[in-house]
Amino acid sequence: MPSSTSLCVDCQTFPSQVAIRKRRLCHDCFHKFVSSKVLKRMETYRFKNQVGNQKKRLLLPLSGGVSSLVLLQILDAQIKRQLSQQNRTAYDLVVCHVSPPDMNGTNSGGETTEWWKRVQEVFDLHTYPFVTALLDVTQHDHRIEDDLALLGVNRHEEEDNRAFVERVLTSARTATSRADLHSLLLRRLIVSIAKQQDCESIIWGHSDSQLAAQALASVAKGRGGATPNELADGPSPWGLNFNYPLRDLFRTELQLYLETLPSEFRGCLLEEKVEVETPVSLRATSIDALLSTYITGQGEKYPSIMANVVRTASKLQVPSAVDGQMCRLCAMPVVGGDEQKLCYGCERMKQDIKV
Repeated sequence: MPSSTSLCVDCQTFPSQVAIRKRRLCHDCFHKFVSSKVLKRMETYRFKNQVGNQKKRLLLPLSGGVSSLVLLQILDAQIKRQLSQQNRTAYDLVVCHVSPPDMNGTNSGGETTEWWKRVQEVFDLHTYPFVTALLDVTQHDHRIEDDLALLGVNRHEEEDNRAFVERVLTSARTATSRADLHSLLLRRLIVSIAKQQDCESIIWGHSDSQLAAQALASVAKGRGGATPNELADGPSPWGLNFNYPLRDLFRTELQLYLETLPSEFRGCLLEEKVEVETPVSLRATSIDALLSTYITGQGEKYPSIMANVVRTASKLQVPSAVDGQMCRLCAMPVVGGDEQKLCYGCERMKQDIKV
């Protein structure tokens, strides 16, 4: 018999196998701990909140990284329980994937085809639109080309969609502006896909660690006023609800959770390109990458501080727009003069665009 000191502190039955938040848990209790954090944030989509037989459709953008994969596994398990217990589900899940360009703005190609098939085989209850490339954003968001013209970037004669978007990404002179453009195009593409799929909400797979890095990066880039809208659960300026069910979990906890799952789930992890060292030249590194590296390293030694960053930023008041005017590019409030069409953060980004 194991000693009492080696038993799981929750069930007091099985040997402890993982240490989490100064508590030692067995695998089953650890799984319950993680899933309960997620499902608590999904209370909005319970059966009792349905109107008649109308189910809500939720879009889950799957990057292939640890966080979004764990989120998909937990929600998939919840849907399977609902089917076995009540023969129906409280919501339908639509899973999408956006193939990113590389750091030079070129498309990464079709290397994700086999991975995408594997994901659909393991999580076979959901709707899977075709894989979309970020360079195809103009085919889904029909306003993006006119809005990008506000940055001074216009399509050349006979320039196709992908070549135009690639030129937009490479027009940024700094790594920070390039990352900012990438994030902006990605969000607009995912919002467009959600609307095309008749989804009322986007379920983002952002951990507390990622949200903390995002909040600090937004402030550094002059987008601090938009931070509450970017981090809070509920209605967004895009006309959809945004929800972050992983907001109470740290990236290290999600990595540990994935490691304790059966191999079929771990096999759905798409290899991530993680920056482990700070480049010699900081000019070649974006603010987003620097803060992400900091949070992943030093920041996670002080998880309570990171959690406070996210909680505090989510509660901040969004500045009022002038006459209700919203930025044409990022949909955040414009607080400048009446003629201004871009928010402060997008105006700063525009200064780094070289046409």
